[in-house]
Amino acid sequence: MNLARFLREERVDLSFDDQFDDEHPVTLARMTEGMASLLERSDAIVNPSKLRLDLANREKRAPSFLGLGIAMPHVRTLQARKLVMAVGISQNGLELDTPDDLPVRIAIALVGPPYDDKLYLQVYKRLSERLLDQGVLDTLLTAETEGEVVRALSA
Repeated sequence: MNLARFLREERVDLSFDDQFDDEHPVTLARMTEGMASLLERSDAIVNPSKLRLDLANREKRAPSFLGLGIAMPHVRTLQARKLVMAVGISQNGLELDTPDDLPVRIAIALVGPPYDDKLYLQVYKRLSERLLDQGVLDTLLTAETEGEVVRALSA
């Protein structure tokens, strides 16, 4: 399965941590909102404010920290006409309350409609497999262009 079907360069942020500062510190809610803003760049998103709420509520119930500096906020929602992905790369690491106490360096958001469970689960599985590859992780963390990120996850 080619994940490039679901991820476009305009939904990749190579300096994701630039939105956080002393006035706007890193929190799970702010990270989730930042990922939602990337997802909203897709024309497949019906109602951006409801998407933000759905994604935030899902992450409040059970944060999607995979470990090794990876977060994968995801939700099935009627606010997505089709499956959409977004990627945020943090150069400094986002200090969040993760199970392994490692800062989040890679955040990948995944949203899809609730009626397409099979595809959603296939993409989630394939994405998880790609993230187990250390070469892919290294490529994501050192990517200089958004296209490199899309290609790394799609190979």
